[in-house]
This record gives sequence, structure tokens and C-alpha cells, in this order.
Amino acid sequence: MMYRREMVMGSILTLALAVPLRAQPSTKPLPPSQLDTGSAVRDVYSFTLPAPAAPAPEEGAANPDYRIGVLVPKGPAPAKGWPILYMLDGQAVMERLTDAILAKIPQAAQRIIVTVGYQTPQRFATAARARDYTPPDPKGLAIKDPRTGTSAGHADSFLHLLGTQIIPRAESFAPVDPQERTLWGHSYGGLFVLYAASQPDSPFVAFTSASPALWWDEARIGPAFEAQMRAGRWSRRPLDIHIGSAERAKATDPGTKQTEAFVKMRGALPEHALEDLVSTARAAGIPGQFTQFPGLSHGQSFVASLYKTVGVAE
Repeated sequence: MMYRREMVMGSILTLALAVPLRAQPSTKPLPPSQLDTGSAVRDVYSFTLPAPAAPAPEEGAANPDYRIGVLVPKGPAPAKGWPILYMLDGQAVMERLTDAILAKIPQAAQRIIVTVGYQTPQRFATAARARDYTPPDPKGLAIKDPRTGTSAGHADSFLHLLGTQIIPRAESFAPVDPQERTLWGHSYGGLFVLYAASQPDSPFVAFTSASPALWWDEARIGPAFEAQMRAGRWSRRPLDIHIGSAERAKATDPGTKQTEAFVKMRGALPEHALEDLVSTARAAGIPGQFTQFPGLSHGQSFVASLYKTVGVAE
């Protein structure tokens, strides 16, 4: 199967644009979600897991524990069990998956949604997600995150945590079809999705990477993934790619000394790096779909990709 290029117009993009789209993370605490209040349209479960022992302080706060949400469709499961979708940055995802949105998912697209987040009132646990979602350097060593200055590059440990602790517990609440297990993530999360797809023992069978941070590690990670694909060391599991068409044009600069390295790395990424990755994947026989959201920035593509992935329709 080849990649199909798709420009998303119409209902999904209209729905995404109907609510505020943040290009920069807000520091305002999130309101309670269905993980706190329950849901009228889903059976909701949640659990926590302790954070890694190594500290990753974020804005002076303690290293946050993991908080996992499990949203199960009401009614009987299919004979093979429910398809299941794991979504990173769980706090930001739950902010968007209101009952009104969940009710728009058509019956044919119903599946369990697992939100993999952190025990924090913030939309994005900046330092923790940098630690968990980013690959190590070519020698397998940790890397300092250019935005936070904290330890990053521990994607291998996080993938192990997903496979050994998060997935078994999340899939204990309802019948699940493990052959329909998908992983979604955006930005650093999108980079982690690519990393997970590159691992032969990954517990997922399909992947959706939204706006992956290919500038990571001085932009060495994209060519490394492509080399793996060309060498036939990347399995042919479906890999969808999403991106906003205006991500480079609308890129913002925080303008602080701390973020200079981040801005420099991001700006040095070749303009068509993601398209090159998709072309290499296509040539290697890796199936999937490449979707561009017209006029959307990096931050805005989070919402559009989320809605498309869960199957929201008006």
C-alpha cells in the first residue's frame, strides 16, 4: 500500500476551527475533565503510575506521576473486542474530548480511547514529556532538552513502560482486540510515535504521528529513521502522518535565552524534511496516509489531528 496525500477540508477542519486553537501552551490550569466528573456517553476509568525516580522538575513542581484515562464506548463490545487508541499528552487530549465531541464519533469509528498523560493541572507537562517522548542520541545516551535544560531522550524507557505497565492495565477494563491497537501523538509526541513505529518489538500495530519534532537532536533523527526504512529494518505497519500547512510560516519565537537552542534547531530543519520522510516510507512499502491541514500552525494541528484520528464528524 502506498501513502495517499490528503488535504483535509470540510467538517473535521470546521469543527477544529470552531473552538480556540492555541499555538502556544497556556499556563492556566485545566478545568476538570471526564476523568474527574465522569461521562454520559462513555464508561470512564483512570489510574496513576509513579513517575521515574530521576527528577524532571517543571516550573519548580515535583516530577509528575502518570495519569491514564480509559474511555470505553457504552454497549456490548465487538466479537473480537474493541479497537483501542492510545493518545499521548493525555491532559490536553481530555480537554478536547468533551462529551459533545465524543458523541460525534460515528458508530463505525467507535473504539476505546486511552489518554496517556501526567498528574498535573497544566495542559502540557513540558519537562516530563521531553524526557519520555524523545529518542536518545545515536549512541543510545540521554540528551538535554533545549527548551527545558532537563534530561531527555528516554523514549526507550517510556516505550517499555507502555508495553509492560500501561497497556496491560488499560486493557483490563473491557474486551480489547490487540490487533487494532493504535498510537497517536503530536510534536514531541509525534516524534515518539515515529520512534515506537521504528522498534520491531513495539506493542502497537498502527501509528499516527502529528507534526513530529524532526528538528530533535540537531535534526539527525529524521535521516536516521529514513536510513532504517531504506535498510528494511522498519516494519510495514500502517503509519499516518499529519501536519499543518503553515507550521513553518506561523512558527513563533519565545524570545528567551533558554529557548535559543530550540529555535535554532527548529529553524535549521530542512523545509521538506517531513515530506522526505514520507517519500522514503512510501518507497519502503510502509502503508499509511499523509494529511495536510490547510493554513494551520504547529499548535493548531494538534486539535485538527486529534479530531481526525478519533473519527469526529459533524
